[in-house]
Amino acid sequence: MTAHRRILAAHARPASLSSAAAAGADYGASDSPDWRSVHWPAQLRAMTVAGRRVHLADRGSGEGPPLLLIHGLGGRWQNWLENIPRLAQHRRVVAIDLPGFGRSQMPTQPISIAGYASALDRVCDLLELDAAVVVGNSLGGLVATELALRFPDRTSALVLVAAACLAPAELSLHGAQLALSASRWITASLPNGTTSVLRRRRARHLAFASILRHPTRIATDTLYELAGGLRPPGTFQALSALSMHDITGELREIAVPSLVIHGREDMLIPHSEAEQLAGLLAGAELVSFEDTGHMPMVERPVPFNEAVLRFVGAL
Repeated sequence: MTAHRRILAAHARPASLSSAAAAGADYGASDSPDWRSVHWPAQLRAMTVAGRRVHLADRGSGEGPPLLLIHGLGGRWQNWLENIPRLAQHRRVVAIDLPGFGRSQMPTQPISIAGYASALDRVCDLLELDAAVVVGNSLGGLVATELALRFPDRTSALVLVAAACLAPAELSLHGAQLALSASRWITASLPNGTTSVLRRRRARHLAFASILRHPTRIATDTLYELAGGLRPPGTFQALSALSMHDITGELREIAVPSLVIHGREDMLIPHSEAEQLAGLLAGAELVSFEDTGHMPMVERPVPFNEAVLRFVGAL
């Protein structure tokens, strides 16, 4: 029987509602250009991969490898709204809905991490992305490393953001189940697609506290875009695939430059795992954000974008 990876709950605890005031000026502050100024329908594309429709956002151009952004469990391409406009000033940026998430259809075969890597390889073919900087958050980080291992010509560098790449071989879903329970609460509480619950500070804090350090410092419209992708059909298959896919012993085989980004107060994946991951990847750089949870690209967009652009040589 295949061993399950253990998804460890971190030692970090939720911040209090009142502590949001001390989070710093860059917490939740949008970068420039602001994502709200973009006409997003013109950036969206769909294509057929293995007989199923896959949706993505495609924006920008520039010399140097393009950036391929992969969301985490329960996410969609909109998880990168705070990053795409700034990054796309320097490079082509593609942010995908993984099969079973966002508007992408469920795959014809059961979801697996290897299957996701194969789907991304095909998407890169169709988009003519030869060697991308692959940026993955949480589950997306594991998919990014799988892509680098299975299709090394597709990957020129890795940016692993709160990546779920390490864990012992024993199933413990406490941390992931905490986030999924919060997501179900959010979606059940949104009457007719309105943002009434998200406008209430205490409800907003309770709903997102497992993934964001200070939810009340994130703009309501940004939270709404995050909540809109929190009940996709592929969630539990992807969670099972994540728990069973252990690549720890293969990480030293990855030869491309790597940047590991992690929040110190990540409640789902301990910061200590980021330190171990950076140690296993040859020459990897570790960037840690203080007072930050599981989604640094949403919580600290400006310094996050700067870290990525410096890493790829665009600054």
